[in-house]
Amino acid sequence: MTIVTVLTVTFNSREFLSDFLSSVLATDQRGIQIEIVMVDNGSSDGTVPWVLDHYPSVTVLKNDENNYARALNLGIANSTGDFIVLCNNDATVNPDWLLGLLEVMHTGREIGAVQSKVIFSGTDRINSVGVEETEHFYFRDTGFDEGDSALYSQAGERNYVTGGSVMFRRDCLENVGPWDEDFIMYMEDVDYSIRCRKKGWKLWYAPGSIMYHRYHGSSSPELCEFFCSRNRFFFVAKHFPRDLPACIPTSHFYSKGELDLLYRTLLHAIRKLVACQDTKTVSRVLRGLKKRLPHYFGDVGTRNFFSQLEVLLGLRKIRVGIYDHAGHFAGGGQRYVAEMAAMIQDRYDVTYIFNNDVQLSEYRQWFDIDLDRCDMKIIRIPFFEEKNRYTPDEAMVLGEKNNPFDIIARESLNYDIFINANMLGKVNPLSPVSIFICHFPDQEKQRFFQVDKYDHLVTNSDYTGEWVQKRWGLEPKRKIYPPVHMQHPESTADTKEKLILSVSRFEIGGSKKQLELVQAFRSMCSEHPEQTRGWKLVLAGGSTPANDYLETVEAKASKSGCAIEIRVNVTVDEIKDLYRRASVFWHACGLGTNRPEWVEHFGMTTVEAMQNYCVPIVIDGGGQREIVVHGETGYRFADLKELMEFSLQVMGDQKRRLILAEKAQQRSELFGRNVFQNKVGALFDDVELELTGRDVLPGTANAR
Repeated sequence: MTIVTVLTVTFNSREFLSDFLSSVLATDQRGIQIEIVMVDNGSSDGTVPWVLDHYPSVTVLKNDENNYARALNLGIANSTGDFIVLCNNDATVNPDWLLGLLEVMHTGREIGAVQSKVIFSGTDRINSVGVEETEHFYFRDTGFDEGDSALYSQAGERNYVTGGSVMFRRDCLENVGPWDEDFIMYMEDVDYSIRCRKKGWKLWYAPGSIMYHRYHGSSSPELCEFFCSRNRFFFVAKHFPRDLPACIPTSHFYSKGELDLLYRTLLHAIRKLVACQDTKTVSRVLRGLKKRLPHYFGDVGTRNFFSQLEVLLGLRKIRVGIYDHAGHFAGGGQRYVAEMAAMIQDRYDVTYIFNNDVQLSEYRQWFDIDLDRCDMKIIRIPFFEEKNRYTPDEAMVLGEKNNPFDIIARESLNYDIFINANMLGKVNPLSPVSIFICHFPDQEKQRFFQVDKYDHLVTNSDYTGEWVQKRWGLEPKRKIYPPVHMQHPESTADTKEKLILSVSRFEIGGSKKQLELVQAFRSMCSEHPEQTRGWKLVLAGGSTPANDYLETVEAKASKSGCAIEIRVNVTVDEIKDLYRRASVFWHACGLGTNRPEWVEHFGMTTVEAMQNYCVPIVIDGGGQREIVVHGETGYRFADLKELMEFSLQVMGDQKRRLILAEKAQQRSELFGRNVFQNKVGALFDDVELELTGRDVLPGTANAR
């Protein structure tokens, strides 16, 4: 008794299986014991339970990945047949299907595989009687769409067979080895055919074995075209490596202008080349590609290609460049990206790029963040140096012939991942993968606008995302709230002082509204002396040297006659202690303006205060609306009058303050460092896959 395993792979194939399995079980089984093995590639249409219920004799296996070639290996490993038939299930078979295959198979021990005659279902036209090369390593089914005729009525040898309906001798499968899972689907049968012939096995066609196939019933024409184009490069790299460079201009990817698919497919094809060929052959092919690729990808693209190839082959760590033109400020944007850098500095080689003198050790003082494993580089921008501008301002770049930020663009070539950390929209990213972190789109689209060239656009709030769409017409794909981790270990709701705190940079233009806060506190003290008795206002924040606005704030505070303290460039420990002591937190950025860029885009210091049981009383605008639930976790004010009213309520009602403080602290957990780290980790997982592991696939591969 000959044992024959019928192996089929399913992916949402339930609609075909009744006809298919019924036809297989109805075949002539004289002298044959049939074993049916089904490998499911993750169907979601109920395929598996339906088969188990209606065909309990079928052995059902579940693949851990939607990969047709892997499913074949799994099925073969769990089969017992002397002969294994691989077949599509969007088909039916004639009664002599198995006997026709065995008849030819038994004519010679050197025959390793025999293919059926495959006919389009419901017609008399040929789908396949074998596989043949056309030109430039493209392949077609022999007899495709021809009428069935005497021409295909005789058994004969073939160079290639289709996996749609083919019987393999187990000895052949064991001798040749597993199916190549890199192919996923399509051309895996062409690859296996040539491997069989290299081992001395013959491939034949059996006209007496007939399958009726619903063409593309379980696969789309688009998938077929994509995988055939992709796997053609893999096939050539594996079997005809010296022809790989010459395959580029005849590629469907190239002829259709799909250069991104061509780029990524070539990267993975070279990985295949390295795995299958000797060093001499690999070197020769790479030299050929070096000459040809500039024609297809340009000089920058070619440089990135070979740089990315080094990463793909594991020859070095991924290099990340972080550009922060305002890195000399102790601001929220700087903290945002510093937290990111701290997360990835052991995973990658990270370099900070600044325009002014700054030391990464200062970030420890400002934010308690250790960046010791990061390198740094200072690149002066001549345009701003000549204008004696301390911090680059892209609004100054108007009618210049050349983009002053091109010096940073050229630097981005040195990295696999380039991160624009602080919203300079005129920096062109030239790295293989780029990330633009937008805290707010300050400028309208202007000359040299480059943001649309970045691969990943990350926003810090819904508010920022809305304005990115309005101003730039771009759709942010990721929102990652800033990381906030400023809890003082001794902070509690009931151990507070009579202290109102505001933490913001002393911007030269006064956008953080410290002057207005001084005015509000002075009015409160003047109009409500009993309720404000013993209360102090502390304004803390960073500042650049020679800050006229800061001097004005200090002068107004000193003349107010109230307890107002100005704390400039304080350490992170001092800030934490202020949060621990403060009962109320004020934030007024955006007060009295209709300019969206002058409103707080998120509000990191608001969350910091909430983490320490401070009751936030903040402007009703921008990102603050995403943080503070009015009347529940704090208050949002529209003008200074409301600021004073809400503050006096909290200052005069201890019970109410405690309730608000507790709820504020609970809500602050939505914006904590752990949430940030999880989302940043997911971002870099995706970016790393783009660089090293992700093969660009148009949708999910199915069972064919």
